[in-house]
Amino acid sequence: MRGLQGKSNQEAGAKKLSSGSPRERGIALLVVLIFMIVLVVMAAAFAINMEVEAKLARKADSGTELEWVCRSAVELSKYILSQQAANTQEPYDSLSQSWAGGPGSTNGFNLFFDSLNLTNSTWAPGTVLGLMFPEDSVVTAEQQAKLEDVRENWRCSVQIVDMERRFNINRAAGKEMGRTPLQRAFDMMGVDISLTPYLVDAIFDWCDKDDNIGVNGVESEYYENLLPVGYRAKNGPIDDLRELLLIKDITPEMYWGSAENSLAAGTAPTPLEEGAESLNYNYALVDLFTPLSAGYININTAPAEVLQLAPMPGDPAVTADEIIRVRSGLDGIDGTYDDEPFDNVRQLQQVQAYAASPTWLADAGRYFSVRSSTFEVKVTASVRGQERIFVAVLRRKSATEIEILYTYWES
Repeated sequence: MRGLQGKSNQEAGAKKLSSGSPRERGIALLVVLIFMIVLVVMAAAFAINMEVEAKLARKADSGTELEWVCRSAVELSKYILSQQAANTQEPYDSLSQSWAGGPGSTNGFNLFFDSLNLTNSTWAPGTVLGLMFPEDSVVTAEQQAKLEDVRENWRCSVQIVDMERRFNINRAAGKEMGRTPLQRAFDMMGVDISLTPYLVDAIFDWCDKDDNIGVNGVESEYYENLLPVGYRAKNGPIDDLRELLLIKDITPEMYWGSAENSLAAGTAPTPLEEGAESLNYNYALVDLFTPLSAGYININTAPAEVLQLAPMPGDPAVTADEIIRVRSGLDGIDGTYDDEPFDNVRQLQQVQAYAASPTWLADAGRYFSVRSSTFEVKVTASVRGQERIFVAVLRRKSATEIEILYTYWES
């Protein structure tokens, strides 16, 4: 009897448990689902975190490789400039030469320049990457893998510009040259003629070593009272051309040529009154002058607007145009195969104004040269999609002595 009663109780308990199981099973299933969702979220977060870490690691590696390739490109540029200086067949620097992006030598014997192409950013013989990673240097599987990586994921190009194609601002502001270079520059730019005397004297006062105020100039007394923060006149040579923006009445538009160029360079243009239009100039100060050069203008690389800043016979604009006509050859285009660069300054006698004036020809060596000694090297490189621009300024003292003056990342 008791056995039957116990069995009846067990059946009743099982029936009771069975009657409550759907709800309990639902709760259990919900708990399991929540637990699984948490696990999936944690796994996804872990995977994303690992991917981010991997990307950061690749980016760090790419950054290191970018710096390496940029600095290597600067060293390659130094070698190219040294080789050009050592070429006795071409005792000059010109726009037709390979370093300047021209087609290369036509009468030299340096085979290195035959296939040189600094502007081609891909891997190929004669390009920057092609010279760094020549195909015939591959001897191991690891080197072959590196070469394949370079071909697929690396890009690098170099632009070399000599500073002697511009006029040295410190020489223009010196007493030796008088007012001619600066005054002519502002006239060519299209600056209001009534403002020119004040601009010229303000630059003179900024650069001279004393605090004596020029007729139309200003000294530290003016700059110290400027708001929000005053400063003193430099009273010394300009080291960075952007110092011109600190000088009275020189606007960002004058420096960059227009408000659009100023904005593109990250400089706020001059605030305008309502309804007024921003001034655009024919030339920009940054294109005419440089604080870093040997002080002479290279007649083989300077544009007409820079050539005519120096004292010269006849109408400066006409004489400068004729210099370019002579050096650019039959096609009249600089930087091509038929260019006829000047071997020396005395060859200016091929220019009519100088041929008619022996005195001017004898004096030309005071202002002009056929060699450049200061160069800006701009390296644009990308590794696996990460791109940067590296700039180095070089000074070439001889074919065996080229030094880096300074470097910086432009972007």
